[in-house]
Amino acid sequence: MKKLIVASAVMLAMTACETSTSSSDGGNTVNGFSCNVTRADKSVTMYETSTQGSYKQTQTVYQDQYGYDYSIWTTDIVFSDPTEAAYECADEKEEASHWLDGSYQVECTSNSVHVRQRDDSGLEDMDETVINFQEMCAEGYRRAENGTLYDDYED
Repeated sequence: MKKLIVASAVMLAMTACETSTSSSDGGNTVNGFSCNVTRADKSVTMYETSTQGSYKQTQTVYQDQYGYDYSIWTTDIVFSDPTEAAYECADEKEEASHWLDGSYQVECTSNSVHVRQRDDSGLEDMDETVINFQEMCAEGYRRAENGTLYDDYED
């Protein structure tokens, strides 16, 4: 099974999603939290926002010169707190250090983290990605509704 890039614990708690073939950047907003899943022919994107920042992950499928599918996963996380961004950046760079083939790349700024990863998932895996993204959204909305969106992450 393809590895979904696990980003900030703050962002993991986010979201129940709409699925469409359009590209809107937001679903319903519940207590400052929103999430949306969009699908196009060869890509799936989940976009979440909360009072603590935003999280966007996209799987895009390509074909190599031999006709085999592969995916590029891009993850963009923006934090309202630069300290959280620094922690996430360090975690992602540590993860990237284990991928000696260069297929896991991380770039950071003062308040954001960008991750790019290549794997061998293809078009046949996109339905599973949509389901996983929708489940993440549903969990985020459930937690936002009952006020526990950030509970696991507070000191």
